[in-house]
Amino acid sequence: MAEQSLDVRLVVYSAQNESGGYEPVPPEVILPDNITYSLRCPELGFITVDTDPNKTEYITNELLNLPWVDEIERDALRISGTVQYDEKITNNSPDQWAYSRIGIHNVRKPTQNLSICTIAVIDTGADFDHPDIGKLIRGYDWVEQDSRPEDIDGHGTALSDIVSQIGGFISSPANNSALSIIAERIGATNVSLPASHSALAITHATDAGAGIILMGYGGTEPSLAEERAITYAKEKGVLLIAPAGNEDSNTVHYPSDNFNVISVGSVAKTDGLSYFSNYGIYTELVAPGEDLISACTKNGYCMSSGTSFAAAQVAGVAGRIKNEYPGLTADEIRSILQTTATDLGRTGRDIYYGYGLLNAPDAMKAAEELRLQKTLKEFSSGNNFFEMKRNLGQKNSTLYDLTLNKGWNFVSIPAPLRSQKTCRDLFSKVNTDSHTIWTYRGVNSEWMPHNPDISPVPMEGILVFSDKLVSVPLVLETNRNSSKGVSPGWNLIGLPSITEISACDLLTGSNSTWVSILQFNGTRQQYDPAIISGAQGTFADTRKIQPFSSFWIYMETNGTFIRSSAS
Repeated sequence: MAEQSLDVRLVVYSAQNESGGYEPVPPEVILPDNITYSLRCPELGFITVDTDPNKTEYITNELLNLPWVDEIERDALRISGTVQYDEKITNNSPDQWAYSRIGIHNVRKPTQNLSICTIAVIDTGADFDHPDIGKLIRGYDWVEQDSRPEDIDGHGTALSDIVSQIGGFISSPANNSALSIIAERIGATNVSLPASHSALAITHATDAGAGIILMGYGGTEPSLAEERAITYAKEKGVLLIAPAGNEDSNTVHYPSDNFNVISVGSVAKTDGLSYFSNYGIYTELVAPGEDLISACTKNGYCMSSGTSFAAAQVAGVAGRIKNEYPGLTADEIRSILQTTATDLGRTGRDIYYGYGLLNAPDAMKAAEELRLQKTLKEFSSGNNFFEMKRNLGQKNSTLYDLTLNKGWNFVSIPAPLRSQKTCRDLFSKVNTDSHTIWTYRGVNSEWMPHNPDISPVPMEGILVFSDKLVSVPLVLETNRNSSKGVSPGWNLIGLPSITEISACDLLTGSNSTWVSILQFNGTRQQYDPAIISGAQGTFADTRKIQPFSSFWIYMETNGTFIRSSAS
């Protein structure tokens, strides 16, 4: 049953407590006469009540006399965007100009099964039967107060489709999307949306596991409920995004004018600011927001314009980053979007374009670089790394002994195992779950769980976690030649020799070029100074690399590590 729409809705707040939360709202609120109880949000310390507009002042004073009440305000109003259904459009046209302008076609397809990012789209709901939208999750309908947030006019459906296209695959997102979308309905197009509904939806989506929240609406009135919800989501690591508004104005606009929200304006095909786009000091990014084709209700399609469609593209790219690099935080993703944006207008951030135009390829590249930096830092400090020990035995022996210490170990073998044991067999004395054996694929620039049911590949760097000190015997086929290719950029690689070797001799006679090598020093529990190709002194490339250990090497070109049976 739909809630009645009365003239005045009041939001009644409890006070904030010393722990950062809010004083509890009584489970049974005793209210003055002529008040209709509506909604409550214990997480944010408020309830909403409806009252006669002629008695608002009197009712407010009565409520303030209740011991738990700290503050009261009229519920602020929000407006959603509109869409124009077009029966001539028969698909969501993945080749449209907006996607080309942000460079999404130049970004490789998401890695399936690596991570599933969840994005909440808070707006007018979604058409759950439309075949072109990705994986939809039913959030909540805060108007009807049920778990069926069905879209009746198309704006929320359009936003969900754009997020799905950008964040997943451009084609057939329903089958291949790398993200899930939580649809939350807080109202309908051209009808005032209560900010209290916005607050409830933000909180609900956060608790449902959303890593990113797109709010497709806005208004000129501030709302304490909405501010509390945004703070709640931010503290739980959620990235929040909202359109800057469509009034061609620099007046205040909420929720986009909140420091914890990415405010997105719209640009035209000329890269100029769209005629309708708001602007101002809170504008953070811009994206194409004119003539976008997207899914609509009743399995149809529409062509529409607005800053909400620009914001949906930002949410999609942020979702793709989160899917590919789940270890990055919301603040880090926000910084990446800022620093990789294509600068428009005056140099640097300005009130019209913010940091500039959304740039998907550069954002993905920066995310990969930041992920690698974080990985190197994590492995070099405070994570109980221990030096790998070895016993080479007699000079011509093929039997070797590796000692894995408790914690992570950088591991590599220079030659095939004679026994062809799998990693599961080889590390039978330690936990061999696939999540404790990792390798870095330089070609795809990603960490991958190492399959424990295959034999280690010679010269492939892997990270093995051991829960205790353990000795691992190795029987190597040292009379066989092996090779391992490396690609431009960072590679995790193992030494091709069974004895130590100078870094400058790694690729002797090869046309490939390496720039830098990073080795982890188990004794000091940190990385040694980098080895630089051609350098002297501390960074000299004459420094030795130990066998049975893996190391990071940065390549300028493709290269090949070769192990000869004579080495």
